[in-house]
Amino acid sequence: MNFTLVSTTFNENYRLEKSIVDIERQSLLPTEIIITDAGSTDGTYEKLINWGKKSSIDITILSEKGCNVARGRNIAIQHAKYTLIVSTDFGCRYHPDWLKELTSPIQDRNVEVVGGFFGVIEDNIQSLSARANYLLSNGYMCYNDENFIPSSRSIAYYKDVWQDVGGYCEWLTLAADDLIFGKALLAKGYNIHIVEKQHVFWGRHEKRMAYAKEAGRYGLGDGEAKVNRNNTFKLFAETGLRYLFFPLILIGLRFHILFFLPVLFCLLGFRPYWFVYNQWKKFRSEKYNFAVFIEALMILELSRFNYLKGYWKGFFSQRPERIVGVRRIHKTLQLS
Repeated sequence: MNFTLVSTTFNENYRLEKSIVDIERQSLLPTEIIITDAGSTDGTYEKLINWGKKSSIDITILSEKGCNVARGRNIAIQHAKYTLIVSTDFGCRYHPDWLKELTSPIQDRNVEVVGGFFGVIEDNIQSLSARANYLLSNGYMCYNDENFIPSSRSIAYYKDVWQDVGGYCEWLTLAADDLIFGKALLAKGYNIHIVEKQHVFWGRHEKRMAYAKEAGRYGLGDGEAKVNRNNTFKLFAETGLRYLFFPLILIGLRFHILFFLPVLFCLLGFRPYWFVYNQWKKFRSEKYNFAVFIEALMILELSRFNYLKGYWKGFFSQRPERIVGVRRIHKTLQLS
């Protein structure tokens, strides 16, 4: 079966070599690989060019300085010779049977899209912040239910499917392009087969602020696309109630008034803390000790604050192309 593997890169030199080795070791090799580099300055582009010269796979490396991930994906797909597309994020690690198992179901033409589960390599989760986020993410487990949206980290589809949903949304700044793409696939009723084995493993951050910044990027993308509004309102309400709790206690102590009902109501804002505690109980071990629990609470607070800040910024963005893009995608997703 002929297919094109597409991806994008930007300054991935520090983990690129392992991705290349994993691709070359696939039990089913891609017929061609097309990667769009967004103007890397750390040697990523040069390393990819060198790989293309040595590999037996037909590899094309494109470059467009400053392009976002969505545009990078679209450019790569536009240049693809084959109708079957496999998309991923370079910098990930791959099981040797990833491409074989991802493309096998799509040989049945009734299957139009195949989405694959992804996770992390737990042995690589070593820093305090990485362990804390592993806990918060429930070990990065995926579940095949109505909440699972195929990610472009591990997905196969036909080129006409990509054209039908309008490609990836280039009007988004940093994130949410594959979220919107996945939601559009579901909204249009495509027959999606899910490969439940975790064959793609993404690298995670080592430091607390990196997770907080990542949450801000996700919030910006969701806000620009004006999706996940109900969940964002819940996050805002919980955070607001949590921050009101201690001022109400101080007011009550100062004026000798017990604000029982407001204070009790504000306790609802601490539900995420209860979630973190239950997660910690499940993972608790020498590796996931009490320090990891405290770090998880800190990452939770920073990430939620950054997500909400990013969402606010994106939601009120008035760039004309985003306004048009939101109208189009909301029509596809049938959102009001």
